[in-house]
Amino acid sequence: MLIPFQQQKITKAITARQTKEKLIPYTEFTLLIHQFNKERGLNFVDKTNCLNCNSPLLTDYCGDCGQKKAQRISFSLLIEIMQRGIIEFKSPLIVTLVGLFINPGKVYREYLAGRRATYFNPMRYAFWLLTLSMFVAAYFNVALFNIDVLNFENEKNVFPVSKLEIMNVIQSSIVYLTFFYALICAICIKVFFRKGLYSISELYIPCLLNISQVFLILVALILLEYYNTIYGQVLYVIYSTIYFVWGISHLFQQRTWWTYLKVFFAGILSYVLFAIMTISIGYVFFGVKQGFDDAHDAKVTSEVNTIAVSKDSK
Repeated sequence: MLIPFQQQKITKAITARQTKEKLIPYTEFTLLIHQFNKERGLNFVDKTNCLNCNSPLLTDYCGDCGQKKAQRISFSLLIEIMQRGIIEFKSPLIVTLVGLFINPGKVYREYLAGRRATYFNPMRYAFWLLTLSMFVAAYFNVALFNIDVLNFENEKNVFPVSKLEIMNVIQSSIVYLTFFYALICAICIKVFFRKGLYSISELYIPCLLNISQVFLILVALILLEYYNTIYGQVLYVIYSTIYFVWGISHLFQQRTWWTYLKVFFAGILSYVLFAIMTISIGYVFFGVKQGFDDAHDAKVTSEVNTIAVSKDSK
C-alpha cells in the first residue's frame, strides 16, 4: 500500500504526462502555422531586431523607439487597435489635456522631472491647439486679434500701412507669436525666481503649455458667440491671468501670496515686453516693406514717363 506522499507524487507525474500529451497536437499545429508564416514572409517570432527602427530587440519593447514587439494582427489585436484609435483614456494626449485643466502645476513638474512618456509632446500639443483655434476662428469668421479699439486712421497711422494689413499679418503669425511670447514669459519668470531650480529653457515648456491651453477657452467663447463681446473679452483676460498665476505658482510648489504676486508681475512684465518688441519688429518690417513698395512704384512711374516721352518725341 502506498503512503500518501508516494501516491501524491505518482498522481502529479501522471497529470504532467497527460497534460504533455494534450499539448502535442497544439504544439504541432503552432509549428505548422509558424512555418507557413515564415514562408509567406510574415514571421515575427524569430525577429531579433525592431521592425520599426531595426535596433536590437532585447525585451518586448524597443529600447530606442519604444515600439512593442510586432506580432500578427489577430482579431483581438484588431479590436484593441480600433479602441485605441477611437479613444484611449490613458493616451498621452488625453492625460495632458485633462491634467492641464485639473492640476497644471503637477503636469509641469512631472514633465520637467523626466516623466515624459506619460504626457504629449509640448511643442506638438501647442501647435495643434493653435491650429484648432485658427481653424475655428476662420470657420466662424472671427478675428483672434482685433485692433479696432485703437481707432487708427490711415493718414495718421503709426504704421505706414493700413490697419487691415496689420491684422492680416498678425492673424497669420499667431503660431510664431505664441511661441515667441512663451520665451519672453520664461525669461521674466526666471528673473523673478533667480534661485529657482529650473533654467529658462526648462521654464519655456510650462509657459508654452500654459499659454496654449488658454486657447481652448478662446475656442469655447467663439463657439458660444461671446468672443467678440465685451463680456467675452473680459472673461478671457481674467481666466488667462488666473490660470497663468495658478499654474506657474504650483510649478514651484509655493502656494503663498508672495509667490502669486511674483508670478503675476512676471506675467505683466512679459506681456509689456512682448507688446513693445512686437510693435518694434512690426514697425521695422512694415517700414522696410513700404520702402520697397515705394521704390518699386517710383521705378514703374519712371519707366512709364520714359515711354511716354519717347512716344511724344516721335
